[in-house]
Amino acid sequence: MSFFARAISLLPGMQWLSLPQEVEVFGSMMFQQLNLRNEAENLLAFEHNFSNRNVPVTFPRPLKVWSTKDILVEEYENALPLEVFLRNGGGPYDEQIATSGLDAFLNMLLLDNFVHSDLHPGNILIKFTKPPSTRELLTNLYHNMFSNQDETPETPVVNHNNSDEIVSRLRALIPSPSAWTSELATLNQEGYIPEIVFIDAGLVTTLDVTNRRNFLDLFRAVAEFDGYRTGQLMIERSRSPELAIDTETFALKMQHLVLSVKRKTFSLGQIKISDLLTEVLKAVRVHHVKMEGDFINTVISILLLEGIGRQLDPGLDLFASALPILRQLGSQMATRESMTKNLPSSNLGALLKVWVWVEARSFIASAVVNADDLVKYDL
Repeated sequence: MSFFARAISLLPGMQWLSLPQEVEVFGSMMFQQLNLRNEAENLLAFEHNFSNRNVPVTFPRPLKVWSTKDILVEEYENALPLEVFLRNGGGPYDEQIATSGLDAFLNMLLLDNFVHSDLHPGNILIKFTKPPSTRELLTNLYHNMFSNQDETPETPVVNHNNSDEIVSRLRALIPSPSAWTSELATLNQEGYIPEIVFIDAGLVTTLDVTNRRNFLDLFRAVAEFDGYRTGQLMIERSRSPELAIDTETFALKMQHLVLSVKRKTFSLGQIKISDLLTEVLKAVRVHHVKMEGDFINTVISILLLEGIGRQLDPGLDLFASALPILRQLGSQMATRESMTKNLPSSNLGALLKVWVWVEARSFIASAVVNADDLVKYDL
């Protein structure tokens, strides 16, 4: 592959594709996946990152003692593939599954800088758990504090760990969509919630210091709705800015896309982020702007995940889902950045602008049914 990539790059007009560099990146990714110890480390990192978060997301725990370069031993997760829910429908769980998956991805992207880069439906599994009720928690607390150890508790112990039984029951109903939907409705009435399991974590994306700084600078430009500056930064921070063509038009296209988002501030649920990113990638291709592989991997992950989420919940709103994570990211950045810095030009200042914008939009949208309808009917 390297030989043919170098040969093709010698042809006129093909240099901007950087085929030899892309083959090198592809090769490093493949070699990384060949060593299964890397996947074990990734799974442990994900487990650590999500251990203290109140999100129904788990990862299979690797058994490093028995794992080698060629063999990965990990927990068996008895769960159903997400593609079954996409085919048969998730019934009352559609919105919950879509929101939980999106929240998990935003945590990876914004808070951890450690993103699962192979998020297709085959690598996302669903199982069901039933959290204990408040009454059961208080009853258990009372017995633990005031009852003698020799006494037999009057309240029977409720088994909430029957996920395997539920999964087996649902697996048998896959050929019958109507029975499948009916069983999901029953589980919902009984208080069960879906839990997402991410597997096959051999491919992850982590931005290095330079790319992280570029990401934050780009984030600041978008936060200020300065699409023209966004386009300029994409060219300036690309691998070969001298190969970009018609840079002025490219910057104006980015300005048009950013303004289209700004105009729909109160109906962002109607905006498909995947459509916006597709337009960005088209412009990148037409104007020969060479983006870093890490950025492209992140974009592809967003395209896949939003496509899955929209299939489950057509009204999925990425901006609304990002709000609590922006709050947490703001507190993290506030502890790292000195408050004596010039706030409007700092990364924290950029975050605060997005934070205030999304908070205001959330507050106003809760008081207004739909801004587009008000404009339509002159109300």
